[in-house]
Amino acid sequence: MQPWRRKISGIAPASIGFTVDQHGFVVYNDSILDLPPKERGALSLLLSAWPKSVSKKDFALHVWNGRMSNESLARCMAQLRRVLSHVGMIKIDSLYGLGYRLTIQSDDGDASAQLPSDRDYQSGAVKVHPSVTAACFYVQQILQNHSPAAYDRAESIINDVISQVPDYIPAKLVLVQCMASRAISGVHGSPQAIDEALKMLASIERTEPDASGLHSQKAYLLDSKWQFNEASLMHEQALLLAPENPVTHFNHGLHLLATGAAADAVAAFRSAIELNPFSPEQSIMHARSVAAAGASAGDIVEHAREAYRIHPDSQQVYLYLLGMLAFADPQPELAHAARQISLSRSSWIQTAGTISYVLAQCGDREGALELIAAHATASVNIRVTHLATLIALDLIDEAVLRVKEAAHAGCGHLPILLSFVENSALRQWPEYSTILTHIFSH
Repeated sequence: MQPWRRKISGIAPASIGFTVDQHGFVVYNDSILDLPPKERGALSLLLSAWPKSVSKKDFALHVWNGRMSNESLARCMAQLRRVLSHVGMIKIDSLYGLGYRLTIQSDDGDASAQLPSDRDYQSGAVKVHPSVTAACFYVQQILQNHSPAAYDRAESIINDVISQVPDYIPAKLVLVQCMASRAISGVHGSPQAIDEALKMLASIERTEPDASGLHSQKAYLLDSKWQFNEASLMHEQALLLAPENPVTHFNHGLHLLATGAAADAVAAFRSAIELNPFSPEQSIMHARSVAAAGASAGDIVEHAREAYRIHPDSQQVYLYLLGMLAFADPQPELAHAARQISLSRSSWIQTAGTISYVLAQCGDREGALELIAAHATASVNIRVTHLATLIALDLIDEAVLRVKEAAHAGCGHLPILLSFVENSALRQWPEYSTILTHIFSH
């Protein structure tokens, strides 16, 4: 048996998207599996018990309330196996005298066929089990939530994957993405983490200089340190090497938006969406770039509505829509809608800033100030997400102070925040050009 096959037994079902929610429903890649009650209960039990087996006695007690026949359990397992066969990579083993257990499938063509046909996860140096590829893909999906809980979960999964296959380059690239996302957002990260991530990329480049996604990831990190000239050259290389990779176009769009080329950013984000129409984050940034390029208030709202029409289940897109509606036409019902959104570690990092902005625009000054105060001890890259709120409350001096603090930090998303249409009033501030000079002197 090859070493990678032995190691893969440590990859948990959660690493490829299988979890059980608080109500006992089985969730795969953030969508609830539509299963009959018995099958749902049995699969939930198997997932909760992993890596241990579940005895027939436990199935009878927890799923059948003590009234179970061997035939009914066998039928249930057969049905679950049919469902899981469409997913791939995970199966139910029968253990004589012990019961049943979930395991990661051994390498076969069927399991591989269930994965996205994405060459980004292929590496010539190490052959890996399909579930490792799926785990890397799943972690990147989690990262798009951009919340403290998402960063923790993504990093935990990818570290587990790397412990199983330490030489797999795509997994290392995903770890770099985790480190960068946490540091840039200001969620329990530090500017030094960006330097550590760049060192990891340098090590990867020495091992596999043509690794897919390497140049775009490096460009993104350089952008986060505001080293835009170096980043620009790296984006050009990334686009030449991977013109069909949506992340390459998305990262380039972020670079263009940060450097004031909003019209070009619109085209870059549009290219990313054409290659991957399922990303809410890409839709938001495309709409953001349209607004930054000088769209009218009506067009800004229309683009926000279109993004929400495409991604009706995304809270990020819903929040963006609320913000743009409040920007264009503040109404009390918008503030009411914003107040219904709860805040937790699973919330998008811009949730509190967006809610406070909607409240400020719609006349709830006290509510907006309360949210700002709740984040008074957060990192500067979190506190600066309330920039638009401070402007809406006419607290320009406080807004300017936060911009100066974020500029002094020397990394993060400040250049992109300054492009947001709701922050445009800052451009009239006398020292604004000085701040821009500081940002672009890195």
